[in-house]
Amino acid sequence: MAIEIAGYGLQEPLPYIGISLWNIFLFIIVLIIGIIVVRIVTAAIKKWMLRAKMAKILAEFTTRVLRLILYIFVVGVALAFMGIEIGAALVSVSVVLGFVLGFALGDTLSNIAAGFMVAVTKPFKAGDFVTANGETGTIRNVGISVTEIDTIDNKRIIIPNKLVWGGNITNFTTHPTRRVDMEMGVGYEVDLDHVIKTTMSLLKSDKRVLSNPEPQVAVKEMADSAVILVIRPWVKTNDYWDFFFDFQKNIKQKYDKEGISIPFPQTDVHLFQNK
Repeated sequence: MAIEIAGYGLQEPLPYIGISLWNIFLFIIVLIIGIIVVRIVTAAIKKWMLRAKMAKILAEFTTRVLRLILYIFVVGVALAFMGIEIGAALVSVSVVLGFVLGFALGDTLSNIAAGFMVAVTKPFKAGDFVTANGETGTIRNVGISVTEIDTIDNKRIIIPNKLVWGGNITNFTTHPTRRVDMEMGVGYEVDLDHVIKTTMSLLKSDKRVLSNPEPQVAVKEMADSAVILVIRPWVKTNDYWDFFFDFQKNIKQKYDKEGISIPFPQTDVHLFQNK
């Protein structure tokens, strides 16, 4: 017994369209089920990659690309239930995508390729503090075409992947330890041995300073207004900035207590009177 909808049976083609309501119904059902299956499958693949200890960035990038490909396949299969041959549908979709990607999305293709290289080579991972394309901050996400960075003052910066991959990348958190490079100027009249001993004592009194490698305090140069010392302790990467800021305050107070002068640039002007 045929079901009538608005005077037409499900098996009867709609006027001027040539597609039955049954075809439309199957198209919608296949599309919905396909999308659900694709999400389940890609989520399972992502979990498997993470359990296999693959980089999170690589897992996310791979599953996003795979999801896009599977969505195109699902659309092609769904179109087959509309009376369109799946081969023709896929060819049509491929032609359209090729035209669009080739002429309108050239930069996007470059960004996708660069994103794949970032995911494979792993110059950084989510949570690393880096400088990329001149921007410094914490990596939050590497997408198919863009990389997201949060700056220290909590701004979100979106950088195309091709700019990230095509430039220098500095990763500050790759290694567990870092050297803190500082310079300090002292007066020419002070005892340099006393200055070096005082500075080294201050470094060793801070538990954040590592004993291996040993900290270094040495004379760098004789500048115009001061003798410049280099101070190079090693600390854990997570302690870098806290130690840096604390040490600036502590060394000033320590030098004041020890009577070590920290000169500032000055100019002596001598006036002569012609008789």
